[in-house]
Amino acid sequence: MTSVREISVAIEDLAETVKAQMSLGFGIGCMYVTEQSDLIKRSLEMIMASNDDVLRITAPLSDDAYAALTPEFPSANVYEREIWEMSNVFPIGHHDMRPLKIRNVREGIYPMQKAADTSKVSYRVHIPGNDVIGKGVFEIPVGPIHAGVIEPGHFRFSVAGEPILMLRTYMGYKYRGIEKMMETPVVKDNTRLMERVSGDNAIAHSLAYLQAMERDTEIPVRAQYVRTIYAELERIYYMLNGISGIALDTALSVPASKGYMLKERILRLNHKVSGHRMLWGTLRPGGLRKDLTDESAKEIEKEVVRLKFDVDELFDIMTSSPSFMDRVESTGTVTKDEAVLMRAVGPIARASGIDYDVRKHHPYAAYGMIGMRTSTHTSGDVFARLYVKKKEISESVSIITQCINNMGRGDILTKVKMPEGFSMGMTESPRGEIMHCMHVVNGEIWRYKIRDASFPNWPVIELAVVGDIVPDFPLINKSFDLSYSGNDL
Repeated sequence: MTSVREISVAIEDLAETVKAQMSLGFGIGCMYVTEQSDLIKRSLEMIMASNDDVLRITAPLSDDAYAALTPEFPSANVYEREIWEMSNVFPIGHHDMRPLKIRNVREGIYPMQKAADTSKVSYRVHIPGNDVIGKGVFEIPVGPIHAGVIEPGHFRFSVAGEPILMLRTYMGYKYRGIEKMMETPVVKDNTRLMERVSGDNAIAHSLAYLQAMERDTEIPVRAQYVRTIYAELERIYYMLNGISGIALDTALSVPASKGYMLKERILRLNHKVSGHRMLWGTLRPGGLRKDLTDESAKEIEKEVVRLKFDVDELFDIMTSSPSFMDRVESTGTVTKDEAVLMRAVGPIARASGIDYDVRKHHPYAAYGMIGMRTSTHTSGDVFARLYVKKKEISESVSIITQCINNMGRGDILTKVKMPEGFSMGMTESPRGEIMHCMHVVNGEIWRYKIRDASFPNWPVIELAVVGDIVPDFPLINKSFDLSYSGNDL
């Protein structure tokens, strides 16, 4: 389990507490509302994280409203909108209450509120126009249905000619009620559900869930090493997909094909060693469903080492093209100040110069037993994000090799001591920091909160595209490579 310090403050003092913690290097990692078993008393829960510490702040609510944090702390924006829509607690003074979960809902129904009134009629959430007007300013709505195989998301551009003046993103079309589905007896193994939060980050979400479940349990060392190997194999195929997508969106058809071929090699390797191309069904509470054989370990090591040289070659081919570099340099720039302000996570943050990686700063699985380096860049543009993805593949190869050489033999499964009260898991998914918060009451999961890495990163795209041209949006979007389903839950 992730080690968490806990404090309780009055709701009136929350803003000052957050400000004080931010001055110490903390950022807002998650916000949500919990209810007590009497369905009346409620608390606002906030998780803040720094490079050295994780802090849980609990602020009891005396009413269905509180003073919004967003005017002072923009990174709270999406969390406060979600709290209103899901739990019926309104942030007074919030300047941007656009709908967050785009779905058919019942007026007065708040999915995470225990005592919801189900008697009212249905309506469709309205998406407002952008707040940009003027001569020659046009609004371009895109989606939620897109060409090709892509998840649904709605984008509204305000443009003057081709340059983008404003972008507003609307997710929520993939809302499935996963957090509500997690309200089960704590003894139930929900790993299968966690794999489906965001399918291409299945291992990362499963590991976060398992951290929360295994709070008081010591996991066998070999199982921790194998879990880490699976996590890095997942990272490699995700990064290859992103790199290939950038090549495709810049019309580099041959490098794109090469990149997708490399991704296919890893997916086939995954299937060969685990039985599933995306590594589903490999983890369980207490350890693993099955061990890696010596032959499988050798094959993984051989393939990933070979892959590293192929990726280096692919990167050199792409960056040797002047037309490619013209498209990716200075495009979709996120400054370090913007990344800090919005608390971006993962490769998006590291491409803007933020040296933060859960694997290094809050180790889990076997990451505390091996050496690793974070991959960063400073320009914050499409090229920087491409560079970070490429470097992370090389680091993943190093991590996998260390795990295979160090893991030794031993048990892969132990009995889990079921947790009571609050516990938390935090992992570094390929997209960035994931948080899973679990409240167990009398053996039942009373409240389960999932915060995917895409949730704080989607608003960052709205900053990244300003000043760029509309035809570059698909490229910028691909360089972020965020999840729709993981964001929506």
